[in-house]
Amino acid sequence: MHDSVTAKLHDTLKELYHQAIDADKKLTELRGRGQAKFSAVLREDSQFIAHADHFMPYVAELAEELELLDMAADEEYQDLLARMVHKIRLLAETMNQFMRLP
Repeated sequence: MHDSVTAKLHDTLKELYHQAIDADKKLTELRGRGQAKFSAVLREDSQFIAHADHFMPYVAELAEELELLDMAADEEYQDLLARMVHKIRLLAETMNQFMRLP
């Protein structure tokens, strides 16, 4: 069962990776026009260790967590999975909202 979950998470991270490339490109364009002057994409209480002014570091953190999840013992697997799913949802929602901005 863990293999099918891990495979789905890999697919999800691939999608997030491509979305982050587009979102970071948009951020670069906005900053070139003097906009998007924030210091972090997500709030400090987001459960992410990363605090970056672009999206890719958050995707990288999720990729690292997926490796940890893949090696996790059954006792810790569910907690790590729940945390990772929460972080994926938060990042995906944030990127989707950002990309809808004019």
